[in-house]
Amino acid sequence: MASVAVLAVLAALPIAVSFGLLVGLRWSASRSMGVGWVLATVLGIAYWGMEPTWWAGAAIYGALQAFSIILIVFGAILLMNYLELGGSISTIRWHFTGIAEDRRVQLLLIGLGFETIIEGAAGFGTPGALAAPLLIGLGFPPLGAAVFGLYFNAPNPQFGAAGTPIIGGVEAVIGDSLPASMTASEFGALVSQWTGVFTGLAFAVWGVLGIFLLIYWFGDDEEQSLRGAARATKPVVPFALLMGIVAGATQLAVAWFIGPALPSIAAGFAAFAVGLVFSQRGWLMPEDEWTFPDREGWSDTWLGGLSLSELDSGKPTKEMSVLKAWTPYLLVGAVLLVTRWPTLDLVSTLQSFEIGFDVLGFSDLAWALQPLYLPGTMPFIPVAILTGVLYGMDFEQTRDAWAESLRQVAPAALTLIVAVSLTQVMIQSAENTAGFIGMMSALSRALALAAGGALPIVAPWIGAIGTFVTGSNTTSDILFSVLQYDAAADVGISRALVVAIQNVGGGVGNPISVLNVAAICGVVGISGREGDILRKTVVPAALFALFAGLLGMVLVYVVAPSIGGVF
Repeated sequence: MASVAVLAVLAALPIAVSFGLLVGLRWSASRSMGVGWVLATVLGIAYWGMEPTWWAGAAIYGALQAFSIILIVFGAILLMNYLELGGSISTIRWHFTGIAEDRRVQLLLIGLGFETIIEGAAGFGTPGALAAPLLIGLGFPPLGAAVFGLYFNAPNPQFGAAGTPIIGGVEAVIGDSLPASMTASEFGALVSQWTGVFTGLAFAVWGVLGIFLLIYWFGDDEEQSLRGAARATKPVVPFALLMGIVAGATQLAVAWFIGPALPSIAAGFAAFAVGLVFSQRGWLMPEDEWTFPDREGWSDTWLGGLSLSELDSGKPTKEMSVLKAWTPYLLVGAVLLVTRWPTLDLVSTLQSFEIGFDVLGFSDLAWALQPLYLPGTMPFIPVAILTGVLYGMDFEQTRDAWAESLRQVAPAALTLIVAVSLTQVMIQSAENTAGFIGMMSALSRALALAAGGALPIVAPWIGAIGTFVTGSNTTSDILFSVLQYDAAADVGISRALVVAIQNVGGGVGNPISVLNVAAICGVVGISGREGDILRKTVVPAALFALFAGLLGMVLVYVVAPSIGGVF
């Protein structure tokens, strides 16, 4: 019988090789994961002794699970393309120019409000991709626009587009590890609640830290010091704290009492509404407006290689009211709020309509699609179609929206299919003729032995590494949720809390993800400056991971026992 250490080393190969190819050789995520999938297959059949039919069932089951996630991604992208082609996004950008002149206030409204709304409604890299051009249109240096487009997308990807990281990530892979008395959605609700505690507290101070870093990195010579940046940050601290606390409290309350589908979009709307009212009425506003040094003095690094004439003006492409521009977001939020509201008890009704079957006849591999509950099919796609009607889009624009969405979703779809299939092969390797524990169990036991009681401190870094490499909080959860769950069980601490820390870590990895940084550079037009961005975003990411780990230790060892334990 092979030792746990040997099994863990072998089980780590598919993931380690995939990560090495992606980071070291800069292969695409789908290609890198494909190599990992082949390695897992060879190990599963040749070493673990998986029956070929069972292996095939596990691989197909994983691909089918990925289909549900792909529908969410496609629906989110389709909605964004309808908004872009219909003129809504450019109108929203233009609206921000009339709200406030102070760059600190503008950044808080966009970062804590706009980006959080976009993450909750669309996710999958769209917040930074939309916010960065908006910030440039307002007069931010291109490098700063890219950095803070990524920075403010750290405390909200944990709930993603309508809860995808938890619904399509954690719940998609955790079912086989749970006791018979608990469903995947019940466990997901626990993960949602405790994730909200971490992100809600982080949100409270995230705006203040963001403004401090903005001034420290992009202020004048005197302000690019700890004392100078603190002095210029102080006047806006009350407003930043207000918006952060509103966003955090809303996100925590919704995550705890309603579920994972609405926390980010609700937090974004609440923070943006409060920020808008206070800024327009002059409440808690700094006496002196802060702005960047004169553009003529911006370095090539700040400009990201662009010239001043290349900076976006941010003018709207189509005349429409601000309310009309925001209407699709309001519709998405309203549908999700009504269908997920606990007292209305609609969730069970919507989930009761299923399309599914037992994969290759295995009842343990029963796949099901819930089209009335899945955010991609309800409400993203219907609201996107209604958006076309609302904005009077013609056939050509509608065709372009669908064609562009299919083109954009294709690489993400392939990556998700391979990643989820890889994960399921590793999970289902527990059913084998060699008598070995499964690959994921071997990894978790090795992790538990290495981390021991410090697992809550290690857990967020594992989640962050997953997103750093794959660019997706959801994919990180798919890869590591079961591993973290099993490790927590081996250590004897709360499994739900540790998986929540994993999910939080996945969001932490967003601002430093190779794929996200490359994507935002492409959107802003400063490709080749990825290193400049990473050198800045790694600082807040590391602080967030450290915070999550320390808070995790307190929750696991102090709070959980005091309330009778958390599963």
